[in-house]
Parts: sequence; structure tokens; C-alpha cells
Amino acid sequence: MMKPTETENLSRNTEAVADSLAAMIKRELTTYSCYDGYLNHFDPNMITADDRKKLVDWCYDIADHCKLSRETVASAMEMTDRFLAMPSNSADAARVSDEALIDQSKFQLLTIAALYTSIKINEKVAISSDLFAEMCSHVYTVEEIEDMERTLLIGLSWRCHAPTAHQVGMSIFSLLLPYVDIPEVTWGFLIDEMRYLTELAVRDYYFSTQRVSTIALAAVFNVISDTSTKERRELLGSFLSVWNASTLITPIR
Repeated sequence: MMKPTETENLSRNTEAVADSLAAMIKRELTTYSCYDGYLNHFDPNMITADDRKKLVDWCYDIADHCKLSRETVASAMEMTDRFLAMPSNSADAARVSDEALIDQSKFQLLTIAALYTSIKINEKVAISSDLFAEMCSHVYTVEEIEDMERTLLIGLSWRCHAPTAHQVGMSIFSLLLPYVDIPEVTWGFLIDEMRYLTELAVRDYYFSTQRVSTIALAAVFNVISDTSTKERRELLGSFLSVWNASTLITPIR
């Protein structure tokens, strides 16, 4: 069986892609709007951005080991960050949020529960809570993971389908596809590098306070700037044409 080409991962139905992109941007501005953040770098009792980064790396290790999409980790961290940053909608959510911000063990449990939830939502095959507890070396019991998952989902009002920066980036490339004539290998480079940059952004706490479309645009611009002069000129020209004709013209934080 022949390996699919890189552009086969892009959609050629530009009208559908434009509608999907518009819907993602609307959701990130409303239902999944980002918050100012939840860490206080001056509070010595609070968890740190480095604590968060270590957990993201652990989640990536789990995803790689189980052959899951790394976007599942992006979704998990989006849920974790939003839960901690948004005003709590219940006394239980407020208690867990407050505890997670000063207790590394509780923060880790919250992140594990978010990953467990994200796998069930985004992957074709779910991992049982028993197996998940085993994968976590039984640091937490099945009951603790399931109870935290319930608190997380209620705290998020069951809103757990936020768009990811990688999804937005792929939509942008799909809109560019009909307008540029570049080699397949260049498309492969663009897609791989954009994926790498968006995965890297998940590790950095700063980007949890930014819109995913902003992160995607930055990643796309960065990878385009690394192409040859001719390809860069063609890609940027097409990008600006698509930009002017699309719903990408929205206020960017």
C-alpha cells in the first residue's frame, strides 16, 4: 500500500474548510475564550510553569507509547488550563481548583483526569480507567481519577471540544493549497514544522493565555519564512489573499 502524500491530509473543499475555520474562530471567541491565566510567579506556594511543562511531557510520553494523537494532549491541557483559569461554577470545582494551584499531586491528578477524558473524546479506542490507573503506576486509584474527571467536566459545563492550534493551522494550509504550486516535499516540511511548533506551544504556559488561531498563525508564518525565497513569496502572497477573503480578519489578542 502506498503511503499517503502530505497534501492528502489537507482538504480540497475550500468552502467547507472556510466554514469550519469560521466556526472554530467563533468558538474560541465565545464558548472557549481564553483567560488571563492562573499562575502567580511571585507566590512561592503555587505550582509553576515548569511543573506544568513536566506534566505536558509526561502526557506526550503516554500518547506516544499508546500511539495516540498528540492533539489529544493539546485538548487535555486546554481543559486543564481553562478549568483553573475560569471562574468556578460550583463549590466543588472551586475547592479542587484552589487545591490544584498549591498542591502538585492534585494538579497532576487534574491533568491525568483531563488526559483520560480527552482520550475518550478524541480517540477511536478508549482506555479503561483500570488500565489508565495502571499506566499512572497506581499513584492514583480508579475512583480518584473518575471523581476528578467528573469534577472537571462539571466545572467546564461539559464543554470539552475546543479547537486546537494544529486544526486551525491545517485549515489555513488547506485554504492555501489551490493557490500555490510548490513541491510535495515542501508541503511535507510545512505541515511537519507547523505540527512541531504547535506541539511545542502546548508545553509553554504563556500560550495557554493566547488564542489558538494566534498560535496557528504564528506557526504558519514561521514555517513559511523557512522556505526558499520563491516559495516563500508565493506562499505569503497566497496567504494574504486568503486572509483578506476569509474570516481570519478578527481581533487578535
